[in-house]
Amino acid sequence: MRMRWLGTACFEIQLPDGKTVVLDPFVDDSVSAPISSAQFEGCDYIFLTHGHYDHILDVGKLAARFRPKIFCNDQAADALTRHQGVEPHRITRIKVGDVIQEGALTVEVVRGVHVNFASEYKRLSGKDLSGSISDLELVVRRALREIFETDWFPEQFKEWMAKYPQGEQLNFIFEPAGSRRVYVAGSYPNPSLLEVARRAKAHITLLQVLPGKTLRGLEEQTAEMAIASGCKIVVPQHHDALFKGARPTDLSRLKKFITKNSDIVFKELLPGAWYEFF
Repeated sequence: MRMRWLGTACFEIQLPDGKTVVLDPFVDDSVSAPISSAQFEGCDYIFLTHGHYDHILDVGKLAARFRPKIFCNDQAADALTRHQGVEPHRITRIKVGDVIQEGALTVEVVRGVHVNFASEYKRLSGKDLSGSISDLELVVRRALREIFETDWFPEQFKEWMAKYPQGEQLNFIFEPAGSRRVYVAGSYPNPSLLEVARRAKAHITLLQVLPGKTLRGLEEQTAEMAIASGCKIVVPQHHDALFKGARPTDLSRLKKFITKNSDIVFKELLPGAWYEFF
């Protein structure tokens, strides 16, 4: 099995049978992606953890080029057909508890939890993040300054947030026949998910790490998700800059806690580089 991390939560994974899985495609409008959507090498299946723009914007381009099967929640499915022209028959609407069988690949759909940035703002600043939808830009800039130490965000932010609602947060356990289990832990490190992680019995865990200052104080909680999954290799993801000028994420405490309390290999992938996993 080969994979490469393409920034944010996007991965391109080549399975042993030659099929390719793409997770949460978002590269063309990303400030940190190492490739464009035209540079994907394959795409037989697309899996989406949720419907936000930074996990979904390039689905339509890949669908037009590769004709993949797409698996996502109801809200993401509606957004893809309405705003990206994806043909409905290419989409399978999924929910927590589903088990998907596609040839030599088995996928379990498990629960995830999305970060609540208002709560994180209060945790980090001690202040409430208040404001109405008409003040969205002001509210977002206030949060960005506190969490990421930047106030830049894309011009289309309001449009994207309106078009692409989150929907149910989904995580996945991939098990290709004759290969290793991969736990896509694209989730806030909520303690309620530790039992989900334990059931993953993964060899590789793709661990969401909150970016910028948001990780501060959550390193141990995040590490516990990886340790609970039973993995041999943990790959951090979603910790790169989502906004221009954003504060780099310090992974040192997270890495130290994981390596001190387990025999897990903490493997940081160079964005865009291919890695083989046995």
